[in-house]
Amino acid sequence: MGPLPLPLRNRLAELVLEAFEPGEARATVLALARASGADGSEVDTADAGRLLALGWFEPAAPGRVRLMGGYRAHGPSLAERAARAASVVREWRDWEDRGTERMAPLLERAAALANHGLFFEVHELLEPVWFRAPEPTRTALQGLIQVAVAFHHLENGNREGARSLLVLGLAKVAEAGAALPLDARGWLGELRATLAALATGGSPTVVPRWPCWPPWPRPRVPPL
Repeated sequence: MGPLPLPLRNRLAELVLEAFEPGEARATVLALARASGADGSEVDTADAGRLLALGWFEPAAPGRVRLMGGYRAHGPSLAERAARAASVVREWRDWEDRGTERMAPLLERAAALANHGLFFEVHELLEPVWFRAPEPTRTALQGLIQVAVAFHHLENGNREGARSLLVLGLAKVAEAGAALPLDARGWLGELRATLAALATGGSPTVVPRWPCWPPWPRPRVPPL
């Protein structure tokens, strides 16, 4: 399965980030997962309306929709990514007691996305905050973004891009990671092992779980 076309990838990322809050975006993400991107998927009336509103689907028969034209070839990739997104939505729980850690909600969401293999969405989540953050938080967030994009590249087969960004991201998180409410020490060690595997032409057997605050049970990251 190859990468999604940019219009699908970008719009899906917007929906996933919006879906952390209850509302229509969350319902649309779940509808996408139920439809699975398959030709002629059976859906209820409400889900059909949500999917048709995206502009990617068309009616196939009463109670059924299918991906339109050129999008149809990307059905398996869309189905897989929508399933990951739906898992984030179903498993997400907000922490009420964060003390004074204002960055905690952002980092919790980044971990939830990354640990379901949604690394492009991590980039989209963190970039606006990185852009306006003061130092050293700015450097630490940039490091997290670079690590996320490295794994996004790796998922799409761009090993050299993944390796170079992982080098940069590792250095920044090691330098400034203490500015964030994360214990990244073990994670950095796992990332170094990933980098070593890439440098010798190998592939990581396990994608390191993303650190978060406070610690909470996290799913296994889907293999690349």
